[in-house]
Amino acid sequence: MFDVLIREAGARFGLGDKALPLLQMLLAAMTNRDTGGLAGFLEKFKAAGFGPIIQSWLGGGPAAQPISNSQLETVLGNSGGLLSIITSKLGLGRDNVASALGYLLPNLVGKLTPGGSIPSTLPPEVLSLAAAGQSLLTAAPVAASAAVAPSSSGFAKWLPWIIVALAALFGLSYFTKQRAPEAPPAASAPAPVVEPATPPASEAAPAASEPASAPAVAPAAEASAAPAASAVAPAGDEPAGAGVVASSAHDMPALKVYFDSGKTEVHADFAAKAAELVDYLKAHADTKAVISGYNDPTGNAAANAELSKQRAQAVQAALVAQGVAEDRTLLEKPAETSGTAATNAASRRVEVVLRK
Repeated sequence: MFDVLIREAGARFGLGDKALPLLQMLLAAMTNRDTGGLAGFLEKFKAAGFGPIIQSWLGGGPAAQPISNSQLETVLGNSGGLLSIITSKLGLGRDNVASALGYLLPNLVGKLTPGGSIPSTLPPEVLSLAAAGQSLLTAAPVAASAAVAPSSSGFAKWLPWIIVALAALFGLSYFTKQRAPEAPPAASAPAPVVEPATPPASEAAPAASEPASAPAVAPAAEASAAPAASAVAPAGDEPAGAGVVASSAHDMPALKVYFDSGKTEVHADFAAKAAELVDYLKAHADTKAVISGYNDPTGNAAANAELSKQRAQAVQAALVAQGVAEDRTLLEKPAETSGTAATNAASRRVEVVLRK
């Protein structure tokens, strides 16, 4: 029921495997009977002056209005509020959590209010996820749990610090073996300092091997796909940062989705700019959306290959969120993924073309 939302939130906001617990905790807060259930949760937003936004969420659909991070802070950002709790429990950045909640809330409210009204009972799947989320919300933080351990043992008192020290030693040993096999162990420590030479954020994520970056395609197919995709939009339409450009290719709608350096978040204009392409797919059952990811040539090549893949997956999830069946989309690795445009900004993109 929420698989696509979880995958989309994880890809767009850098949540990774923490997208599921975040959604569980949000559902727990939304359905908590002690605070009035879903109706009581939404009343907090109405009391803050966001009634029209809440009304647009009921029943779901394209009319749902977005809510900003600052508006979410007004309702959920007080000390001990949901934003603070989720940020603390999951160890995520507050802005990332707020942006993810801003994406999830309209979608969840839409799914929980079929026909535009709040139901008297919720589906078992929702209740199960909410119960798991409630356990997460009420669970004691790791540091607090350690403090409860019997104080009679000096070893127990220092155990957390010993674990941290061992983990640090293990990490140092790993980097020594991986990054400087020919150097003495003492000389391997400075190796991580070299990393800032690569672009921030993009090379920080674990890099996948090249075959895993996209579904396999024959070399001929790769070569033929690249020129078609690169002709989607004129160069003059390319933004300097994140953005979405709608155009056409082969007399069918097409898209170019641009990204900030090292980022995989799809721009907020996607739904509006992709509307024509989505409508075309829904009207032509024999057509698929072919999605290809690109990156700029700076930094670590292996990490950038993974970044290209993640960007393509994020756009795929965004299309699915707009009502396109996942089997109507195809991730295709182009013949050349890096430095395929006149500028680095123009190279950081995902191209979507339609193919029959």
